[in-house]
Amino acid sequence: MSQSHILIVDDEPDIRNLISEILTDEGYQVSVADGGKNANQQLQEISPDLVLLDIWMPDIDGISLLKSWNQSHSMPFSVVMMSGHGTIETAIEATKMGAKDFVEKPISLAKLLQTIEQTLAIQPKSQAQASINSEWQVLEPIGSSVAAQELRDCIEKLSKTNNNTCFIGDSGSGKLTLALWLHQLRHQDQQAAVIIDSLALDDTTIDTKLEQAYQQIISNNSSGSTILTNVDCLTGTLQNKLLIHLKQWQKPHQNNTIQLLSTTQQDLKVMVNNSEFNRELYDFVAEFPVVVCSLAERSEDVPELLNFYVNYLPDQEQTPYRKISFAAQNHLRNYAWPGNLRELKNLVRQLQLQPGDAEIQLEEVTELLLQTQAEQSASSHSTRYDLKLRDAREEFERDYFLYHLKQTKGKVGDVAKISGMERTNLYRKLRALNINFKNSDKS
Repeated sequence: MSQSHILIVDDEPDIRNLISEILTDEGYQVSVADGGKNANQQLQEISPDLVLLDIWMPDIDGISLLKSWNQSHSMPFSVVMMSGHGTIETAIEATKMGAKDFVEKPISLAKLLQTIEQTLAIQPKSQAQASINSEWQVLEPIGSSVAAQELRDCIEKLSKTNNNTCFIGDSGSGKLTLALWLHQLRHQDQQAAVIIDSLALDDTTIDTKLEQAYQQIISNNSSGSTILTNVDCLTGTLQNKLLIHLKQWQKPHQNNTIQLLSTTQQDLKVMVNNSEFNRELYDFVAEFPVVVCSLAERSEDVPELLNFYVNYLPDQEQTPYRKISFAAQNHLRNYAWPGNLRELKNLVRQLQLQPGDAEIQLEEVTELLLQTQAEQSASSHSTRYDLKLRDAREEFERDYFLYHLKQTKGKVGDVAKISGMERTNLYRKLRALNINFKNSDKS
């Protein structure tokens, strides 16, 4: 069964659902977005290998979206355009901007599957194992709070060492960004680095991917970093295989300097005590653990972060420039930010894309937040009988896993046994359902 991850971006629900069901049956991991904004939000959280992108959408057209990905150098995945009759010339133009192919609507499923297979064969999984180069936007922690300053000091001290470092924090708190910054400080001349998502690994691919990472790094002056995200999601078998590779990388006679930078949402010490994480691997992975606090714990940094993204997003994504009023900033300073930095960035993007050229006022912010909360509330209060079968099944799965996470006090290993799922697959499912397995009350 294929493990490739495909994101479908189309504003027509019938097309999204049909393609999603077909690709799921074919063994692909599938995510869907109903427009350009939603696609950009999802790409903050998922790592697709291929994006099926419709051209005509009400919020952001596919060509503009493709152009923005290219200009911001944020397209480490293949793109196949989906084009209606009369837009073939536009689709051909899109191939000049980086799209690998296009399929014409009405879509022939046989043609679509063939195109997907050929595209993935030409450009295999790249997001789960993406090289860092000078085009990456690497940001140091922003803010004047004590927590932000301590974090900067900690990373700067670590940059003088070769310690394997593990970043621990909630989803969206900026763990990967910190790992990228540490790598940049250690390797100013842009030595090789490879990002590997643990959720993209399985028993048949882990050895190949880790060996590829090793060869890629040593081919570039024998020094660099492997950045392993979601390390807490590794199964016992995958943990053992990773440990073997780490020992091989760090043999005394090796001339290569390879640091492992990892991220986790769960406390690995607790997982070790619960026999969910290999103790010896923990000693390798977390030679130095760095706790990344939530945004709510450094709320005084919110105005500075808001102003940063107000200027950053127009430069990087060509969003309209709109500054945020002091009243709105003060309101957001006291907001809970359950989605942390990722939520703040997405909120600024949404506000800038709202109609209007004037300064963003408090009323606009509160209206957007209330709208989001209302949508979430309406979704939670609608009965499953009112939903389409696929959505009803998703609601049941969400309730099912939340129930068992509470019963087992958040022990994902126990929930895997109860549900009969392999643990890595369960982590993928929890992420897809937007369930915070570290704290199910936040979900």
